[in-house]
Amino acid sequence: MRIALVVHKFPPSSMGGTEVYTRGLAQELSRRGHQVFVFYRCEGADITGEQQVWEEREGFRACRISRGFNAQIASAPSLFLDTFYSPTIERAFGRFLDEVRPDLVHFQHVMWLSYRLLALARERGLPTLLTLHDYWFLCGNSQLIWPDAQICRGKALGWNCARCAMARVESPLTRLLHPGIAAAFVVRDALVRRAALHADRLIAPARWLIREYVNAGFPAERFTYLENGIDVERIRSYPRQPSLDGPLRFTYLGSLAWQKGVHILAEAFRGVPPEKAVLRVYGDPAVFPDYAASLHQVADPANTSFEGAVPNEEVGRVLANTDVAVVPSVWYENSPVAIQEAFAAGVPVLASRIGALPEKVRDGVDGWLCPAGDVTAWREAVVSLAEHPERVRQRLGSMPAPLTLQEHTDLLQDMYKQVLV
Repeated sequence: MRIALVVHKFPPSSMGGTEVYTRGLAQELSRRGHQVFVFYRCEGADITGEQQVWEEREGFRACRISRGFNAQIASAPSLFLDTFYSPTIERAFGRFLDEVRPDLVHFQHVMWLSYRLLALARERGLPTLLTLHDYWFLCGNSQLIWPDAQICRGKALGWNCARCAMARVESPLTRLLHPGIAAAFVVRDALVRRAALHADRLIAPARWLIREYVNAGFPAERFTYLENGIDVERIRSYPRQPSLDGPLRFTYLGSLAWQKGVHILAEAFRGVPPEKAVLRVYGDPAVFPDYAASLHQVADPANTSFEGAVPNEEVGRVLANTDVAVVPSVWYENSPVAIQEAFAAGVPVLASRIGALPEKVRDGVDGWLCPAGDVTAWREAVVSLAEHPERVRQRLGSMPAPLTLQEHTDLLQDMYKQVLV
């Protein structure tokens, strides 16, 4: 079978959960004898002008497209359109399909590509699947959260979307343009919604995510729940290193972005005795340097250390030296790979009670839940576990087995066969 995977970004230039998942899926499908082709966008300082470059990857081929877009000098309207519409990328996608001639197209994300890619695939008679990794088909910033850290309380006919966008653009003209911006978001939402419904099958890795889409008017019967799979053996290849009688070791693995709530965690650890508990933060500070710098100002250097980015293949090593993994998000998380990786390593998780996290972490069973954004509650949870480490050690190694990439791909192949009929 010739399979095309479409994603907005891809490793090694971007190492987010969707990108890492797509790479793993491409590798697993190719190991099973399928011919796999990945279409993605990458802009960078070393890329100038419109480019379409083929790359030989591990078992598959990837087509990297750029259009020479410089976000630093682009106008606000251009930035807005670039998030969901590009004739340049549509033309490149057409050339990609002409060369690859796939049997089906599995879309992972079309943000920063073009919403019309789904329709273009269908116009050629190609079966299409769309995995919803976030809320992009409902929300322009994909996360249903406002810049002031409040959860979105509704679109209000686009007015709240405009307010959210205006807070991200420093221009005195934005207030005058508010009605036009609101109308633009209404149009954008209608276009991307129609695009999503071009897919033969909608897949989501969290039931919470499905509910959000259904509540927004998407047909429930079009959805299939399927948790993302991970490379469990890679995680478990590192032998566990017990902490013995030392401090309880808390670990954050993920993006250093404010919606991930790392600042809540850093503040919660302030004043916690380092002989009782320590926090290690793993994440690339170069992605959001201002936020990363603010974390250093908030954190207690006596018990908190910043370890930088960790290569994906070494996550198992980090978790082998972890007692509690932490996911302090303040947005409607969907299915963070950090939880699956922690469970694969037999490590319990302390997470926010928000979004899909309560369906991923059972409070008091394979981890603990805290109110999102509540520093006091997080500090109390950390101190309680530090003072009663036996509660943690009783759970080590007894986490539920996450879905493996192999099991996940088995189920996906069944879906592929169904849409090809």
